[in-house]
Amino acid sequence: MMIELGREKRQSIRRLCEGSRDVLLRGAAEGTIGRVFVPKLDNSSYCLVVVGDFAYLIGIPPKGEGALDLKGQIFETAETAFLYPQNELWADWLEDQFPAQIRSHSRYALRKDEHHFDIPQLKENIKSVPKGIRIRRFDERLYHLALKEEWSRDLCSNFDTPEHFMRYGFGYAALNGREMVSGCSCYGVSEGMMEIEVDTRKDFRRKGLALACASAFLLESLEKGITPNWDAVNLQSVGLAEKLGYIFEREYQVYRIKDMKER
Repeated sequence: MMIELGREKRQSIRRLCEGSRDVLLRGAAEGTIGRVFVPKLDNSSYCLVVVGDFAYLIGIPPKGEGALDLKGQIFETAETAFLYPQNELWADWLEDQFPAQIRSHSRYALRKDEHHFDIPQLKENIKSVPKGIRIRRFDERLYHLALKEEWSRDLCSNFDTPEHFMRYGFGYAALNGREMVSGCSCYGVSEGMMEIEVDTRKDFRRKGLALACASAFLLESLEKGITPNWDAVNLQSVGLAEKLGYIFEREYQVYRIKDMKER
């Protein structure tokens, strides 16, 4: 079986993650977020990093018993996650180990360039919300409120407590009365960088609320000198990012294990 590393014991995987610009992977290696699994405590040649809905396969793909252990760990802790192979070797490993059990998914990387962010327009986006909607910065109440609803859980779910969230992250919510109906928050964090999460309740979509919350998030990020990373799951998310000033960079492939109905 693989060994889970506590947050204070992750120095051993930093060499495997060296050079990565992925916020979630870096944050896990730094001990801020996520879970890390290794085959042994020292000098592991590979690891599995799980942060929320994402799982990263890093290092040298194992064979034999090691492959079986890693496969079992993926089923146990990342069966519904997007699987990110570090390179083609890992992509081949996934296809060999999960024949007819995985399918590829497109995701979309966007480039961050502060010179493409229009500060006055970001401020105008916040002012342009419908009457009765307020944009508010996350506090402890909003942290707990986000976790109560399935649509909004990912705004805070990678942080164990309100204190953990407010120490490392921040976010903005759109409120209709006391109800949260949209939000933009920190999905993950590493030194100097944050991964953005944007969600809106289904009955409040297409009202500019996600745009307003994300604009508030970007303004604070720029003020603090934080790089806000945006990785899109679909073309609608790409469109929202481009309205904010992001630049489309590339489409790439990740994997997901099929559920039983799809096999």
